[in-house]
Amino acid sequence: MPIVALDLLGGDGAPDVVADAAASLLREQEPISLILVGPEEQARDLLAARGLTGGRLAGGDPTGGPLSGGPLSGGCIALAHASRAVRMDEDPLRVLREDADASVSVAARLVAKGSADAWVSVGHTGAAVAAAVLELGRIPGMSRPALAVVVPGVAGRVVLLDAGAAPDATPDLLRQFAMVGHAYAEGLGAVDPAVGLLTIGSEDGKGDLLRRSAHELLRDSLIAAGIRYAGPVEGHDVALGERAQVIVTDGFTGNVVLKALEGAVQWAAVRMGAAYGDIGPARGVVRETATSEFAGGMLLGVQGVTVIGHGAGSAEEIAACVRLAARAADAGLARRTSEALAGGRS
Repeated sequence: MPIVALDLLGGDGAPDVVADAAASLLREQEPISLILVGPEEQARDLLAARGLTGGRLAGGDPTGGPLSGGPLSGGCIALAHASRAVRMDEDPLRVLREDADASVSVAARLVAKGSADAWVSVGHTGAAVAAAVLELGRIPGMSRPALAVVVPGVAGRVVLLDAGAAPDATPDLLRQFAMVGHAYAEGLGAVDPAVGLLTIGSEDGKGDLLRRSAHELLRDSLIAAGIRYAGPVEGHDVALGERAQVIVTDGFTGNVVLKALEGAVQWAAVRMGAAYGDIGPARGVVRETATSEFAGGMLLGVQGVTVIGHGAGSAEEIAACVRLAARAADAGLARRTSEALAGGRS
């Protein structure tokens, strides 16, 4: 049973919505053990209000018996004290260097020490990325981590990276993203996924200097590593999923693409609801997408499983992030990405 540390203080609706997510997971008897990371007394009160009890984390090992409260017998819960969250208006690096008790630091540290197999936060993205790098460290050969999101393409899911962890990129950093993104896609079950480079045209020579240089590097290095290279792909290919199942770009562009897709999906749901006189089915599709493996971003390139969710995420979406983290831990994602980068290093 994988152990997932969950940042109680992260997100717009924290801590209540995070506690709701924890309660939901355990009521559904998911095969996951949870460590709630936050102020211990507050965590106990939140759990008690939901009919749950939790033990304290002691000696570096999670403790805590079966949950109380009727049918709750599918998992265990433990508490790890953290004094504060990193606010959106704060410099995350400064806070994390000055305060070892921030919830993202404590959660990542549990993974680094082996007390948890993965950790999840839906709070300050920059703080979560910084905590993962500082506490877990990067895998050898990875200059900067990438946030990978899974997009439900028409022809099948697409792994898009980077979605915001590294706004600036170099051709070699995009090569690194391609290697770890390919390993992640395989870990999710993709068979022989092709890698594409996001740019403004599918013809050779299209794009800015970064994209043109990266195209040549990817073409040579991916072929040498035995990975299919689809070449340059365009924005619509992210939503179609036909030409490439892994699409790499810099974090600035990737984040813009992701947010544009989210807005387009919401617009389509509203318009279809208006056209058919019932928005329920369209909203159901959106909700199903948001509460599946598409819910959170996987931080690739650090030595441990880190999932970062949307700050405005609901309890269902946060629970989906925890499931994704547990699945990645079971699949040995950190080992897979490390091996992929080592095998494709030029």
